[in-house]
Order: sequence, then C-alpha cells, then structure tokens
Amino acid sequence: MPLIQRKRRAPAVHDPFENRSESPEIDQTHRRQRRRASESPEANGHEEDGNQQNDASGENIQQLSKKLIRLALACEYSRTPLKRADISAKVLGAQSRQFKAVFTEAQRELRAVFGMEMTELPLKEKVTLEQRRKVQKQEKQATSSNAWILTTCLPARYRIPEIVSPPRAPTEEHESNYVGLYTFVVSLIYLSNGTVTEGKLENFLKKMNADNSTPVAKTDLLLQKMIKEGYVVKHKDSSAGEEQVLYTVGSRGKAEIGEDGVAGLARTVYGNAGREDLEKRLARSLGLTDRSSFTQAPQQNGVGRGRGRPKQHADTGAEQEAGDDENDDEED
Repeated sequence: MPLIQRKRRAPAVHDPFENRSESPEIDQTHRRQRRRASESPEANGHEEDGNQQNDASGENIQQLSKKLIRLALACEYSRTPLKRADISAKVLGAQSRQFKAVFTEAQRELRAVFGMEMTELPLKEKVTLEQRRKVQKQEKQATSSNAWILTTCLPARYRIPEIVSPPRAPTEEHESNYVGLYTFVVSLIYLSNGTVTEGKLENFLKKMNADNSTPVAKTDLLLQKMIKEGYVVKHKDSSAGEEQVLYTVGSRGKAEIGEDGVAGLARTVYGNAGREDLEKRLARSLGLTDRSSFTQAPQQNGVGRGRGRPKQHADTGAEQEAGDDENDDEED
C-alpha cells in the first residue's frame, strides 16, 4: 500500500499582544507603533501643502510690493498721484484682497531703502457756495482720497541740498527753479488765510518781477502746470453776483509743503532778526492756536516734507492705513 504522507502542523506563532499584563514595556512599544502606522499619509501631505502655500503667498506679496514701489516711483517722477484704482489695475489684478498686505510691505521697503513713504493726499477743499451745496446733496460723502504721493521721511538734519538735491529730470536747474516758484506761490496762499484772489496773486508776482515770465515758463503756463499737478486749485465763484477767481492750496501742496514748509521758508528769508515777532505773525497768519510747539520747530531751510523724488541716477535699492476695506468701491 502506498504510504500516506501527513502534513506537518505549522509551529505555533507567538502573539506579541498576548499576556499584555505580563510585559507592560512591550505593550506600550507596540501601542506607539500602531499609532504611527494608523496616521494617514494624506494628513502629512496636507500639512506640507499648507506650508508651501504660505511660502508662496509670502513670495507673491514680495513681488507685488516691488511692482507697487516701481509704480509709485514712476508716478512721482511725473508728479501724478498714485490712486487706489491704478494699484488694483496695474499691480494687484485679481488679487485685490491682498491690498493691505502689499501696501504695508511696500511702505516698509520705501522707508528702509529709499527714505520715502507714501503719504495720503487730503480731500479737496470746498470753497465756493456751489461746491458746498453739491457735497450736502451727496448721500455718501468721501472720507478718504484713496490717492498717495511720495514724501521724504528723513530726519530734518538730513534734509539739506547736499543730500536731498533736486531731480535731474529734465535738468537740476529747471527743477530747482520750479520747486522755488511753487513753494513761493503756495506760501503766499497759506499766509493769505488759505485763499487769494487772482488780482492779489498777480500783484504779488509783479513785485517779484514774475507777472509775465519766469525762469521755468510764462507765468500763465506756470500756473496751469501748478494747477495740473495739484499744488494750487483755481475756483470760479459767482455767488456774490460778479464772477470772482480764487486760488487755494491743492492737495499736493498741503502734503508736500504744508504749514511747516511755509514757516521754514519765512524763517529762511527773514533770518534771526526779530524771530519772536516773526513767530507770532506766522502763528496768526497760518491760523495756529498752539504756538508753543510751533515756535520750537527746527528750521528746515524752507522745506516741508519735501518731494520724495530720488535722483535719476540713484540706485533702487505704525503702518499707514490702507484706505477703506478692500471691497469698497474705488473713489477717484
């Protein structure tokens, strides 16, 4: 008869999870192993993706802030206000929600590298009766101009011609003359209680032998240039029956020169003679009630905040609030 071969029984395998109570150290070790094995690899993948997205978002803000800085510098060369609508269209595009982060980063870089900052322009002043009535009829009045210019943020001791010289476009002499002329006109308006008539301004310019022509251009063309760039504003008021032409300080004139610049110009012209009387007259003309801080202000050689325009050959090397919410409508 053929022999019947019987299969051997497999040897008993020791279950490491048996008799857990007899080896607590082994039990804890296996528990840890099972916990690690039970962790899903997808969770780790999501965490890595989140870190990569944060890094990409930070790099994106850096790139957008550089674009904003270039746009701000280009606008300042042409003395054009940097508007919120232009930032959204030319810098942010579909990423308009990143406005505040991009603006803050660009502001930080401008201050650290260029010694400049974006200063928001004040709202246009309503002078005539007709302008005030239009404002009253508006249901929602604007609270912010949503427009900025570049101004220097250097300490006063560094705001000297050797450091902050006029731009070289088109020429340094041309820019020096123009800066002096618009500072003079803005100062005249400030010292005339903020408003000057056309006839009175012509008399002032005639005394300076600038009623017909100036080193920059003809007087009428020069005034048109100042109006276009926001240093002065021309109003026509006929509320009294006869039409009257008035000039007031524009938004750029207020932000770039301001009362400090006017006071600095007056101190430079008059010198130290009769300084106490000069300070009283300046405070009265500029409408400053608190003269204690005004009289102690350091002399700034006739320059206020100053233009933030760097030299053409220069290497490019509490944040301001970023306007209204990102979802608000743009206001010119």
